[in-house]
Amino acid sequence: MAYKFRALPDHVSYTELRKARNAYGEAIVEAKRQHWEEFLENAAEQDLWTANRYFKEPTGDGGKSHIPTLKVPMEGMDGLLWEINTNEGKAKILAQTFFPEKLDRSLVPEDYDYPEPLSPLSPITLEQITCQIKRLSPFKTSGPDEIPNVVLQKCLEHLLDYLVYLFRGVLALRTYYLGWQIFTTAVLRKPGKTCYEVPKAYRPIALLCTIPKVLTAIVVEDISHMVEKNTLLPDTHFGGRPGRTTTDAIHFLVSKIKAAWGKKRVASVLFLDIEGAFPNAVTDRLIHNLKK
Repeated sequence: MAYKFRALPDHVSYTELRKARNAYGEAIVEAKRQHWEEFLENAAEQDLWTANRYFKEPTGDGGKSHIPTLKVPMEGMDGLLWEINTNEGKAKILAQTFFPEKLDRSLVPEDYDYPEPLSPLSPITLEQITCQIKRLSPFKTSGPDEIPNVVLQKCLEHLLDYLVYLFRGVLALRTYYLGWQIFTTAVLRKPGKTCYEVPKAYRPIALLCTIPKVLTAIVVEDISHMVEKNTLLPDTHFGGRPGRTTTDAIHFLVSKIKAAWGKKRVASVLFLDIEGAFPNAVTDRLIHNLKK
């Protein structure tokens, strides 16, 4: 009605439009408030970390966030900054920050005498595939294949026989489909930074193809079981191990400190933040360490 009488700014329909628009806005705010309260009241333990992240990060529509003009030091020009304001330039400088160039030479010593390898992993079973697919978040963002996780979950009974032979073939033939090695890199802001005009204020996440994620999860679980069964990690290793949490690491640290205090000694702790540890990992060196 307001559109029909748009040439008459004092028409009664405009008053009705404003009332309806305000009521709609208030209804949205009230629905958000109720949803937030219900989320907090029914939150499980791991949901508390999600709530904490919501509190710490600035409010706003994350879908509309953009990367501002980036400023990087100019080579050979002390103190001068190079401003990058094009999408192509931002993508290039962020890629250089996230993925440093690999070494030209191998760090693996030649003719190394490795110990006898462990028995190979058992063939992948239907139960393992079913378990991993059910664990997937159904509507998590997909990778280059654009297959949502929910597709595997809804079509599991039709895909299961194909997947088991596919995964077994990958391991038996020691091959890997090249298309599965392609991933989409999404750029996210690191929370709590005062300035987002420098590339290091951002972090990448890799959106992988859906089917190989299932295979990777199965192999990771098998290797983890093999490592624990054969006691290949020291007792003081906590990261990425089943049954060991950050809380366990803190209890271990506190016990060491109190033991030192009990002997009238001073306890000192050195924390190392290794920048770019994962992007700088050298594949052949990692395999060498695993074989050792």
